[in-house]
This record gives sequence, structure tokens and C-alpha cells, in this order.
Amino acid sequence: MNRFGVGVIGCGAISGNHFHAIGKAENAALRAVCDIDEARLQKARTAQGVEGYADYHDLLARPDIDAVHICVPHYLHAPISIAALKAGKHVLCEKPMGMTIQEAEAMQRAAEASGKTLTICFQNRYNGASLRMKEIIDGGTLGRVIGGSAFVCWDRDEAYYASCPWRGTWKTEGGSLLINQSIHTLDLLRWLAGGLTLKSATMTAKRLADVIETEDTCDMLLENSAGNRFVFYCTNCASANENIYIHLMLEKGEMHMDGARLTLLTEDGARVEDYSAGKGVGKDYWGAGHDQFITDFYARLAAGKPAFVTSADALETTRIMDAAYHGNAPIRHR
Repeated sequence: MNRFGVGVIGCGAISGNHFHAIGKAENAALRAVCDIDEARLQKARTAQGVEGYADYHDLLARPDIDAVHICVPHYLHAPISIAALKAGKHVLCEKPMGMTIQEAEAMQRAAEASGKTLTICFQNRYNGASLRMKEIIDGGTLGRVIGGSAFVCWDRDEAYYASCPWRGTWKTEGGSLLINQSIHTLDLLRWLAGGLTLKSATMTAKRLADVIETEDTCDMLLENSAGNRFVFYCTNCASANENIYIHLMLEKGEMHMDGARLTLLTEDGARVEDYSAGKGVGKDYWGAGHDQFITDFYARLAAGKPAFVTSADALETTRIMDAAYHGNAPIRHR
């Protein structure tokens, strides 16, 4: 069996999902962890029973590390990913793929030059309902996708931003709601629709204008190559974290994804399919996609296959995000 030595850089909240998934992947073995915070580093070292480093360059210098997971704040995604690729490591980077399109393109160039795999953790593509929608679309039984919408209504308060000062700033998070919470759903909508282009976007800070310098609400108008319209709305102003909702219209029917439940409307009537996968690691609404994403990543590496989410594919989601932030959607406060 081809077993890959793994290092995890960043031992914050999301790293728990990665440690859990690496432990379940038969093609992977955790060898080292890294964090600049001594308390987090020691906690991870003890829990995982591996060596720990404060400087990621020391971890990258180890010849028994074949792949690294990047679980650090957004502003470090590009420089650490590029350094890892140059060191000859495969890279699994948490979303986003850089804070700007320029950072993401630099990551893509580094991956191409290294010949190593770079994937971005859009694990919601592995959710049962998401995979089923993609299967139906690719199968062609309902015809082409001709329109749709997606909604993310979640809650992030002052305490959330106070707990991690890098959040809510342009310099270190690169945005807020869109680049952090809602980029998963934007990626799903683009993936399912077969590619989208941003036509217009509006960003506002409604609830958190006195807390963050970035956005807590965003809406977009997008189009596919045929000129069909799609709308995307997301907010961190909801009273609770609601289910992700995606609605797609096709030539011969409709699909409605409400969390793990998928409703299919066809000429034969309505059918509801439930793809509840149980609780994952961390917040309930994170789901269990990390396990499937990471297990499949190493299985594909072992088989010499490309990643399920290629860096070139993730780059296109980043392109839409970047256009919203740096194109026609300046932040408006209230």
C-alpha cells in the first residue's frame, strides 16, 4: 500500500476535522504538526502523538513528509502552500484558495511547476445531496441547467470575531462572509451549474458594521455560458445557522437541496431523498465532508489520479469571489 506521510500546519479549530480524517485514511499517516501558538502546538502534539514545530519550514524540511494540510488563517494560505509545493510536497489547503485571484494564480503556477497535487478543501461537494445533484445533471435525464439560486443564512456575532482577531479584516481574512462561510455554497452553485460568471454583486455590513471592516451580507447575479441567470444570497445576520439551500431549474424538472434533503420535481411528480450523513467533527453544519474529501484525496494520490477538486477548478470559484470583492461590489456600511 502506498502510504503518505502527512504534516498539518495550523492546529486551530478546523484541524480537528483533518486529524480525524487522516486517522481514518488508510493511505495516510500523520507524522508532524505545526503551529506558532505554543499551547495549541503542545495540545496537538500530545493528542496526536507526533513531533511538533513552531516554524513550518522545519516541517517542510522533513523527507518523510509527502503531503501537508494547510489549516492557517487566510493570509498565510498562499505563501505556505507555495513553499510546500516548492519543497516537493502535495498540498491540501483549506478554503479559500488565497485571498485574491493573484494569490490563487501564484499557487496554481507553483503546483504546475512542482508536478505535485494542489487541492482546495471544498468538502461540501462530497455531501450526499450535492453528489446526487451532480449525478443527475451529468446524466442528462432532466436536461440542461437553465437557472437557479442559492442561500446561506448563518449567524456570526461579535464574540466570533473577537476570538480570532485575524477575522473581519482585509489584511488577514481578505473579506469575511463570502471568503469564509459562504464560499462553499458559491463553489457548489458554480460546480453544479457548469461554470458561472459574475454580472453584479452588492456587499454590505448591516449587523456588524461597528465590529468588522468587511461584509456580513452579500448578493450576486451570475450567468452561465448560455446566458441563464442565477442568484446567490448570503448573510451572517440570521438569528441562527440555517440549512444551506440550493434550487436549480432544468429543462425537464427542478431540484431543491435543503441541507441534506433533496427534493426532485419531474414530470412524474415530486420525490424527496434524504442524504443525512450524521454528525461530523466540529460544528453540526460543517457536516462530515472532510472525512470523505481527505480519504479520497489520498486514495487518488495512491492511484496516480488527479484530485476530485483540482486547483484549476477551485481557481474559477476564486475568480468569482475576487470579482465580487475587487470589482463592482465595494462594502457599504448600513
